[in-house]
Amino acid sequence: MARGKAERIKLEEALVDLYDTHYEKVARYIFVRIGSREDAEDLASETFARALKSLDGYDERGLPMAAWVFKIAHNIVVDHLRKASKRQVTHIEVSGASDGIDPEEAAEVSDQIEKLTRALDRLSAAHREVIALRFYSGLSSEECATILGKKPGAVREMQSAAIKSLRQGLSEEMEP
Repeated sequence: MARGKAERIKLEEALVDLYDTHYEKVARYIFVRIGSREDAEDLASETFARALKSLDGYDERGLPMAAWVFKIAHNIVVDHLRKASKRQVTHIEVSGASDGIDPEEAAEVSDQIEKLTRALDRLSAAHREVIALRFYSGLSSEECATILGKKPGAVREMQSAAIKSLRQGLSEEMEP
């Protein structure tokens, strides 16, 4: 769709504002899905670059621009995971987690992160995604619903089931 120069500039400004307010949320969402902070930051940047490149194809239709950007991020994650499918388990990096704490505390934090990672790995892809969107990216049920193409109530049900599964996975991790 051809846009006028003024409309294009307005959309570019909206995307810049969205970058300022949502870059960290997008990066956290990607990080939870792929487990590498460095790759997540690269893919978050790629998300906004792709959004800028595709801006002429953006059509609001009641869908907020943030949801559109998260859909782009989702597609980039799917492509990334498809390319890296030879890796079976996602491990959340712990770099920087031990800064400023004693070695015993750092070991405990590392152990807890590993247990959480294993519990997250046992969740279904849909449950991992809803956890990533709701808790790591801080999006509302309504925003998640828009991104996932579901109703807010369905997202809340998915979230509840995901938390239940995650709790069960964590309790299994804690057993001796």
